[in-house]
Amino acid sequence: MSEKQRNAVDLSHHLSEFAKTLEGRPPPGSNVKDVCRLIFLSTEYFPIESITVEYLKPSAFPLKPTDAVPHGTVLGWIANVLTGKAADKIIHDWVGRVHKPAYNDWKTLIDVGSSSAWMTTISILLNPGDSFICDRYAYNAALLQGRARGMHAVAVATDMDGLSAVDLERVLAGWDEKARGFKRPRVIYTQGGIQNPTGLLITAQRKKDIYDVAVRYDLIIVEDDPYYFQQASAPYGSRTGPKKQTDEEWLDNLVPSFLRFDYEGRVIRLDTFSKTIGPGGRLGYYTGPPLILEKLAAFHQGFINFPSGIAQAVIGELLHRFETEGFIRWLRGLTAQYEMRRNWTIDALYKALDVRPKDDWSRALTAYAPSNGQMSEKFTKTASLMSFVPPDGGMFMWFNIHLHNHPRYKALARQTSPAAAKNQLSTELWTAIYDAGVTFRRGELFAVEDDEERAKAGEEDVFLRASFSSGPREEFGEGDGYIRHRAY
Repeated sequence: MSEKQRNAVDLSHHLSEFAKTLEGRPPPGSNVKDVCRLIFLSTEYFPIESITVEYLKPSAFPLKPTDAVPHGTVLGWIANVLTGKAADKIIHDWVGRVHKPAYNDWKTLIDVGSSSAWMTTISILLNPGDSFICDRYAYNAALLQGRARGMHAVAVATDMDGLSAVDLERVLAGWDEKARGFKRPRVIYTQGGIQNPTGLLITAQRKKDIYDVAVRYDLIIVEDDPYYFQQASAPYGSRTGPKKQTDEEWLDNLVPSFLRFDYEGRVIRLDTFSKTIGPGGRLGYYTGPPLILEKLAAFHQGFINFPSGIAQAVIGELLHRFETEGFIRWLRGLTAQYEMRRNWTIDALYKALDVRPKDDWSRALTAYAPSNGQMSEKFTKTASLMSFVPPDGGMFMWFNIHLHNHPRYKALARQTSPAAAKNQLSTELWTAIYDAGVTFRRGELFAVEDDEERAKAGEEDVFLRASFSSGPREEFGEGDGYIRHRAY
């Protein structure tokens, strides 16, 4: 790639049959971004004259994940919103500052949140019967939306650095349309920051490798990335702790988005404010090449409309007041809070269980029954209960429950099938934990392949996803203890 950036390549051949019927366009002489400004017109004809909003200061939370959570109201400043400032301009400038797309004519477009954005994106790119590639365990709502539209999710292996570029190439190069029953995928769905549900971070080198494969096989990458800014400052248990850096240095040191490597306009990035400013606002934004965003804008005009004007005004005013420096400071402090909660959770696991490194080279940890004799005698204390990798950020932990060590697993598998044995034991475990007042998400909700396919592939265990995003510190050990007391 030359140092001089070029415009996006022509991706019109990727449009779905439905997208080809969409004719909505921004007014002549305008660009895609201007569509978002229309919602602010004629506000004097609505009964709400003003809304008073109290904003927190960018420095509301401390930067160190070991610091205590502040109590009480953190006074910010009072603002009257619905001022008419265009939030889209702020967003476009923000994307340019943070992600630095590697081609010239990229655009941004406000949407009503990432879940809706994914649904809209596959509607304009894929036809019923088409397929998309994703991690073997992927965000369950994305899988549900694709399946509901008659689309096939195709699993690619994942390791601790993210979706495997090697396995991606293997799947594409060996594609047998007759055996599969559908055409080779044209879209990759993945996260560029913290992966949901595993909590792991895709490295910059892995993103480069995936992008190179996408160019060779003419694929589009949809980067759904709500947890991008929640990259932890240091691994769990780091002896050095978070390094000192300015807010600008912190932002520049985040593992970059796929956009940074996108010199052909093959990436459609989905962002949301739900994990940074607050859930329920139904406000996010796309970044991508002009043709794709024109079709997305047309879809919104005809079928969804654009986000609430109030949501745009409140969040837009907040961003206007914070400016880039203030918003970076806010994100950094917020991330430190989630990093602190991650550390609390793993500390509780160490307290409740005998946690050891899985081996000498990986970051994975394995948990065994504690040596205080609280486990059933039928379960040997040398057999592992579960394993996990401390998340690189985000809000979740992904536990691999070692059902293959359960004293009833082999007998049940012989009596029924491995898939049925897994389902029965995992249901018993999840139900016992739920009845005790603790909620985990069952891993099969995130699985691309069904129970039988995973069992045939040799997968004996099951997964649980836990959230550490809320709740007082003293409750963090309870859920971990229930795995110990109820699992066997």
